Amino acid sequence: MRYRGGRILATWLAGMLVQGAAVAAVQAASRDARPVHWTRHVADHDGDRGALQRVLVRIVHGLPAPMPRPGNWALALAGLIGAGAIARRRVSFMRHRTPVVFPPTDVPWIADASQLGDARLADDAPSIGDGLQPPPADVLQLHPARDRATRAAGGRAHLTYCLAAGLLLSPAVRAEGQDAAKLTPFVEATLTTDDNVFRISKDIDPATVIGSSSRADTYHATAFGLNAEMPLSLQRFVANLTFNSTRYQRFSGLDSNGHDLRGSWLWQGGKELRGELGLSETYSLASFAQLLSTTPDQLRTPDQLRVRQGFVNGTWMVTPYWRLRAAGDRLEQRNSSPAALFNDVTIDGVEAALSRVSKAGNSIGFSTRLERGKFPNPESFTTPLSTTLIDNAYRQYAAGLTLDWTVTGISHLVARADQVSRRYDQLPQRNFTGQTGRIELTWTPTGKMTLIAIARRDISPYEYTRSSLVLLKGFGLRAGWHVTPKIDLSADLEAVTRSYVADPAQALGLTGQRDDRVRSMSALFSYHPIPRIDVQASLLHETRSSNVAFGDYAAHVAWLNARFAF
Repeated sequence: MRYRGGRILATWLAGMLVQGAAVAAVQAASRDARPVHWTRHVADHDGDRGALQRVLVRIVHGLPAPMPRPGNWALALAGLIGAGAIARRRVSFMRHRTPVVFPPTDVPWIADASQLGDARLADDAPSIGDGLQPPPADVLQLHPARDRATRAAGGRAHLTYCLAAGLLLSPAVRAEGQDAAKLTPFVEATLTTDDNVFRISKDIDPATVIGSSSRADTYHATAFGLNAEMPLSLQRFVANLTFNSTRYQRFSGLDSNGHDLRGSWLWQGGKELRGELGLSETYSLASFAQLLSTTPDQLRTPDQLRVRQGFVNGTWMVTPYWRLRAAGDRLEQRNSSPAALFNDVTIDGVEAALSRVSKAGNSIGFSTRLERGKFPNPESFTTPLSTTLIDNAYRQYAAGLTLDWTVTGISHLVARADQVSRRYDQLPQRNFTGQTGRIELTWTPTGKMTLIAIARRDISPYEYTRSSLVLLKGFGLRAGWHVTPKIDLSADLEAVTRSYVADPAQALGLTGQRDDRVRSMSALFSYHPIPRIDVQASLLHETRSSNVAFGDYAAHVAWLNARFAF
């Protein structure tokens, strides 16, 4: 596997180096009390001779130029050195992993994938299993002795490089006349237990699907990264870079490395014009929750999901009471598993909105959006007569009203209602026309408590499923309590119905419409003992029922996370 995250990080830090040069030049110029002229002042020969002439005089007379004090140059260079060392070490570490395929066992596999249950790899966490089981047939494992040695050496090297990068990047240099540039390296570790990693139905024997009598596993994830913020006059540049490594105790075939890279430019032109230009990329294991079955191939070669997003938006206060907004975005999703290539998609969208804004900041407006989805790989379906390839490409149009209103001093309402029309290039019987909407009410009775209620009927932005349109209907409650300056508590309750209204298999008459009902409850505890350390713990209970055979599951997840910022 070629690890490309280090290359992206190095490119961004090189850009920071150039920005540091620009900031240093502006700061040097601002230190002079009088104006700087690059040519001789004509009116007064005894006055300011100009910066260029002063430099020439110093060179001719051999006077050394004053040494500039370290600034953003040193900060960016230190980040470049530290991040480059980390990236090179990760590539070396990955090259020394030796995969070994264990011999088959006597455990039978289900041949018909349609009889298998649904499952998900939870991002939030897992539950300690019943002990290690014999490895399933043909499941890719790592050589135990070499793997332990490599992990130990790699872990020590990661810690060494992270500490070195932290020491290099820790000095925050404050720019004269503006806010300081902030570079914050961090490391973190997460321990997760999940009692149903693959989200298998209660009616399926897991031994016939995953080669283990237990659905549970415990895995740990380590991560390091960098948060950066650089103000430059009215502009602000922000980046969040995270690289992670996840290792499972039982299902080691799911071991993976990933990253989450985000960068944006919050631009501003005067008081009336502002917006954001950004890019992001995530690379992670695909969720098992949206799959209706788990097969041996998914254990041997789990699907790695790469999602890239780019966006630009701008807001213009045309008058003190009228606001105009325009935006454009692109999403690219790519799957590593050959069996999931039909889920590759590129979605391009543009939108515009016009709002009336009151003196109190409340607004009501009209918005419209045009979206185009392209699937480079057609989806294959086998009918009694032939095999059919279906292109899921579509065009979607939406227009509606928006509302952002402070009802009282302690309550705030955000609402949206749209008329949506989606048209498919193939199988037009899948076309969808309907109303969508979302209402979010935030209630803050005290400065320490917040309650958010959400009701929605909306189209899921994108699904890792056969269907490219999933209609979501449901509600959610979120509560937050700022107990002390160091302790926070929060809880979520959600109930959602997911209707797969544009499944190609349904349009071909192969299946009926699939409807899932998902219920989840979660709690989060956050502890901030000192400025550089954060500790979090979470519990999750989730269930799903479905009108499709083996589409149900129940899962309990718990995780503990510790984070240290340099």
